[in-house]
Amino acid sequence: MLYRTEIIFGDSREVLKKYPDSHFNLIFTSPPYADARRKHYDSISPDEFPDFLLSFHEQFWRVLSEDGSFVLNIKDKVVNGRRNRYVWKTVMALEEKGWLSIDDYLWLKPNAMPGYWRNRLRDEWEYCFHFTKDKNFAMYQDAVKKPMGDWAEKRLANLNGKSAERHNSENSSGFGRDLRNWLGKEYVLPGNVVQVPLVGKNMGHPAVFPVKLPEFFIKLFTKEGDSILDPFAGSGSTGIAAEENLRNVVLVDNNLDYYNLMLKRLGSDNLLGRKRKFINENELITK
Repeated sequence: MLYRTEIIFGDSREVLKKYPDSHFNLIFTSPPYADARRKHYDSISPDEFPDFLLSFHEQFWRVLSEDGSFVLNIKDKVVNGRRNRYVWKTVMALEEKGWLSIDDYLWLKPNAMPGYWRNRLRDEWEYCFHFTKDKNFAMYQDAVKKPMGDWAEKRLANLNGKSAERHNSENSSGFGRDLRNWLGKEYVLPGNVVQVPLVGKNMGHPAVFPVKLPEFFIKLFTKEGDSILDPFAGSGSTGIAAEENLRNVVLVDNNLDYYNLMLKRLGSDNLLGRKRKFINENELITK
């Protein structure tokens, strides 16, 4: 099977008009955060950020498949000594456009930078919001299962009392558990906290996120041969994760330096069975 990687210099709002409806199975992206990276991207104030992201909504919605997912990695910020909730306002604005908020994942960064602040502790996590167009969406949970752990052998050894029968929630929530179902199983679903260390070296981009972060969501929401979009592709980490997991991928960024960085990270070796297309405003190069 021939897989495709397209790396494009341009504005996603215009670039995506060239793609057909329902072309992508997953949009995974991390846009420039409000008033962050001013030397690297156009600065967007927190108050203007919801409208900024909504300007991409029409094309995102159109090119995403009906059973596809949109995962938004984003972080709030402190303004005048308190948390500015532009992130929450952005989520609500997307919901008003029809996006369904399925779950909130947290990216836990075990090697977050140390520091001291008089009235707060250090930030060591970021949001990853999961949106869909429909409540029936593609999800491949087996692809991200993890070992049950040593605790299970002791915990499940001698089931008795309530542990030896289905135990329904006592607050009438409708949820329940039956520990007997886990006897003999080796793997379990992970939680919605994704622990991935930060990239420890400068790669020519101020906010390179680790390949393992997009990889988790690529495995969870797509299958081999599906198509991934990162409309704020930055250093190209989503592309590396997609290529390593045999997905097609389109990477778009409006910063020429980062476009060139993606060419460097992804263009040096042509993987077997993969066609790469590099597009900038002046030329089309096919490999």
